Amino acid sequence: MNHCYLFIGPSGSGKTTLAASSFKPEQKIISYTTRPKRSGEKDNVDYHFVPRAVFEEMIQQNAFAEYDYYDHQYYGIAMASIKQALEKGDCYDPITMPGFWNLRKTFGSTVVPVLIDVSKETIHQRLKKRQASSEEITRRLKLFSKEQEQYPELEKLPDLIKIDGEQPLKAMIQQLKANLR
Repeated sequence: MNHCYLFIGPSGSGKTTLAASSFKPEQKIISYTTRPKRSGEKDNVDYHFVPRAVFEEMIQQNAFAEYDYYDHQYYGIAMASIKQALEKGDCYDPITMPGFWNLRKTFGSTVVPVLIDVSKETIHQRLKKRQASSEEITRRLKLFSKEQEQYPELEKLPDLIKIDGEQPLKAMIQQLKANLR
């Protein structure tokens, strides 16, 4: 059975880097978002970057398997995208916690949560390294605390893969690969 590994963690946790380092590029589900591109990101590779009006039209057309409004931006996975990816084999995507739960309702244990467990201090340092503004850092650290409140429910799942986000990337990759199904 093919699985979709959904990487969950706060901004700066390393979820996107870990996922991209552990899977082949063609295994990534290309999500949709209304947020601006970050330095080095490519449209239709990292995300489908779309205007808010286009995203909202897709919502009206029920095109999404899941979508979420996070940090003033929309993020979503099209139903067609995840179905096509699962037909080809295992796939992955970084996702929000509500996004995971929505996909879990639709796809059951085919979607496997990968939680990146990292401290607030580490997040702060990584966001500074990313050259985030002090306002952005403050905003994201508030979101971090809110997200952590949701971890106990996720930790009840028997198929949860929990990764120690404090360790170097190479060790995180090894920990993940040892737990893939």
